[in-house]
Amino acid sequence: MISGLIYWAAGLAAAIVALGVAPVAWRLLAGPSSADRAIATDMLGLLGACLAALAAVIAGDAAFLTIALGIALVGFLAAVAFARLLERSGTRPAETPQRERVVE
Repeated sequence: MISGLIYWAAGLAAAIVALGVAPVAWRLLAGPSSADRAIATDMLGLLGACLAALAAVIAGDAAFLTIALGIALVGFLAAVAFARLLERSGTRPAETPQRERVVE
């Protein structure tokens, strides 16, 4: 009885997480700013890791947990790389203050 309930709950959770992919993908494509797109890429990685973990529960195979960990790590590194890219493109050479030379 309990095992059937776990599979039913995992299937329902997978459906709910899969429904969350559509608005996040829309924000990734139509996001008005680059920060929205960065958050959407991080969220897609999180949703992918959740789906892989739920697949591990449904299939009863622990290999999906390794996949979930890999998706989470790659998603985190992608979010950090995208944030660095935004940081670099946001500063213009004319806006950076020049250091004054102190002559003693």
